Amino acid sequence: MYKMPIKKLNFSSSPLNDNPASFANARFNNGFSHLNGQPTIKFSIPAQDLLLDTSSLFLTGQIIHQAPDRSPIVGTIAQRVANYDLNNGAQLRVNTQVNYNQWNGISSVIDKVVIQSKKTTQELASIINYSQYDALKQGYSYNEEEYKQMPLMRNLCSGANHNFTNRHTMSSPDLADTTFGAEAQNSKFYGQFFSVPIDVALLKNQPLHLGNNYTGGLMLTIHLNNDSSVYFSRHRRGLVAGQATFDIGGTHYVLKNVKLEGKYLQPTPQDLASYQSNILLNARQNLVNDIVSSENSSVYTPQLQMVKGIVNVYQDDDQNNSFSQNQYNFRRPLGLVEYQQAKNGVRYPQDFVVKMLPNIESITENATAGQGTFTARGTRTNLDGLMKGQEGTIVADAELRLNFMKSLMGRKVGHHSANLDLSKFSFQNDYDAEEEPGQNNIAAGTATGSNMNGDLVGVGADFSNGISMVQNFVNQDYELRVKSGVNSAQGMLPTTRNTRIEIQESFIRNFEQMNLQSLVKSM
Repeated sequence: MYKMPIKKLNFSSSPLNDNPASFANARFNNGFSHLNGQPTIKFSIPAQDLLLDTSSLFLTGQIIHQAPDRSPIVGTIAQRVANYDLNNGAQLRVNTQVNYNQWNGISSVIDKVVIQSKKTTQELASIINYSQYDALKQGYSYNEEEYKQMPLMRNLCSGANHNFTNRHTMSSPDLADTTFGAEAQNSKFYGQFFSVPIDVALLKNQPLHLGNNYTGGLMLTIHLNNDSSVYFSRHRRGLVAGQATFDIGGTHYVLKNVKLEGKYLQPTPQDLASYQSNILLNARQNLVNDIVSSENSSVYTPQLQMVKGIVNVYQDDDQNNSFSQNQYNFRRPLGLVEYQQAKNGVRYPQDFVVKMLPNIESITENATAGQGTFTARGTRTNLDGLMKGQEGTIVADAELRLNFMKSLMGRKVGHHSANLDLSKFSFQNDYDAEEEPGQNNIAAGTATGSNMNGDLVGVGADFSNGISMVQNFVNQDYELRVKSGVNSAQGMLPTTRNTRIEIQESFIRNFEQMNLQSLVKSM
């Protein structure tokens, strides 16, 4: 029915609250921006006897990154020749120091998506914490090579190689290098183009009937993320004399020429008559908890009938809304030793404790030339020796990784970016952030603690077993117990993190049923 409509009609809609960006006084003003423009984007999809091809929907436009002084970040020929490739030091360029996440790129500007029916203003979908979950899914959908082959105009990211490409996607053209003419920055071609899908369950299903007997048209509202949840600095530590570009506080984005683009399907009367009004949605809910000690228990009562999996990711309590931290660095609970999950007090889906062996507390090494030593269990005696460069290789987490992948994707996937090297470098960067520039063989005028290796792991429970099985959690409990080094001051762990608590973001993957005529949803 849906594969062969009579006609496909392309459409391009401007926002109801369109706020054109303009360049004046050496900066962009208005547009869509959390800091200096409209913080929400509203689209209307009118009621009509057509089907909305949900697979064709894209949010398109251009993005301009503006430095703390509110001027566009540009890359001049002189900078490219002299300093463009620098990753550290006093001559580090602002377009290298300012970064956004490597897994879903420009999609990180989306914080929340709300969909309503135009005939009743009833809320059909409300997705919060959109960007973090989308980043996880993208990271588990493409490997390093596949990110390289994605069109650059899609979401402006390149996965594990974002460390090198981000300085290019951050930059707007320098007028001296262009032929924009009198329009200059107000040219419709000025800015980095993007085109991103909207990952909401209702918009990832069968084509939606827009007639008044069904949805009656849709209102789509996109709430934008604040700038400190989009951007982060290349390093965490090392603001030194002469390195004025290190502090990126005040960096912000402006979206211009924003459109919602897609296709309507014009089916036959017979197709409309046989249209299925009851649909099954692959939905998710978001819950928040925390880890405050080395032995921690979290309990949820999701009140959902058809739960497919539970995805738990962890961040330090100072990691969100911070220009100095990568908000999309999803690491294991610090110093994770073991975890167990249960339903109603009975271990499930694994009926055993999942242990990380070896782990950072269980290691005992003998001294070898140039490598230092661990003289006792859980004691770090020479960070610059054995630990340096090997921190990420001494924790065995194969079972944790597989369980997490299945909880997120519903199956084992072969193409993804969550590899061991990524975790190794991310953990190593935590130790590097301890180092003070000018001391311990760290050159003065450099920064430490790279933010460019955002990890992609967590603790997950998969109930689907690859065949869409579900668990009922109405008035029933899910419990997760974690033994780790969080907030323990354990000397083996990075001192920049071992006294902090961690935030646990839990995404509950579930099926929902919706009737597109009554607009009643059951969860």
